[in-house]
Amino acid sequence: MNEPEFFSQLKAVGIDIDTALERFMGNQGLYVRFLLQLPEMLDFEAMRQSLEAQDQEAFYHQIHTLKGTAANLGVSAVSDCAHAILAELRTGGFRNMKKLQELLKEIETESERVVDTIHYCKGA
Repeated sequence: MNEPEFFSQLKAVGIDIDTALERFMGNQGLYVRFLLQLPEMLDFEAMRQSLEAQDQEAFYHQIHTLKGTAANLGVSAVSDCAHAILAELRTGGFRNMKKLQELLKEIETESERVVDTIHYCKGA
């Protein structure tokens, strides 16, 4: 699959390619290399374990890293949800576990859509 088709598929799942490419100074090849690394960076099992253990330092670091990575890659739905988790964590800690679990599940769902698209495009 060529880059225009790949970018079209990514836009279809809500990735803001234009903003992401601005962050990568228009270097499409560099952007694609980083985006293709995203699936390997997503360790939701570790995030769930940190959340269940109420390990604030580890959980905060994992979510903060995900938020920044997703924002730089234009994956706004994941970045926005990660931001919501961080805001909840800052204001309430682990007092509202149900909300934190729901937000983490939302990140997983959104990430799966993106990863499925990446895998589909890599195989095409």
